[in-house]
Amino acid sequence: MKVLKLLLLTFAASCLIASISFADEGKDESGKGKMKSHEMQEKHGGQGSYFHEHGYSRLDIPEGHYPPPGECRIWYPDRPAGHQPPPGKCDQLRGQVPPGAWLIEHPEKDPKHVHVSVFDQHKPGSIVIMGEFEINTGAFIRELRPR
Repeated sequence: MKVLKLLLLTFAASCLIASISFADEGKDESGKGKMKSHEMQEKHGGQGSYFHEHGYSRLDIPEGHYPPPGECRIWYPDRPAGHQPPPGKCDQLRGQVPPGAWLIEHPEKDPKHVHVSVFDQHKPGSIVIMGEFEINTGAFIRELRPR
């Protein structure tokens, strides 16, 4: 009986060690790929972007929910795609973005990418950062300078 308990304990310990060694370093429990700020800076040579630091190295937006080329869409990152406001003219929507929401702009001259402006949670109308993402993969490409 003692041998059986010892074997079970050894097996459980080896399973635990194996699961730790196969863990994906960039993923948290939610699968969003969130990393701590210092981990991102180490991995990216000290240049972790805002989007990476906040778990958005890849947008989780279905392709059909991006605004059409030449239009924008206010986006709430904590809401599912079906619960987002409709797209519209960028000039009209730009002044209506609530604090903490995003403005997704689909440039007419660049149909494969979108620009995402993140609005400050505490300063209405203030953009924290802008980033460029690929539509078909949702992958982060680069940070942009706010206009």
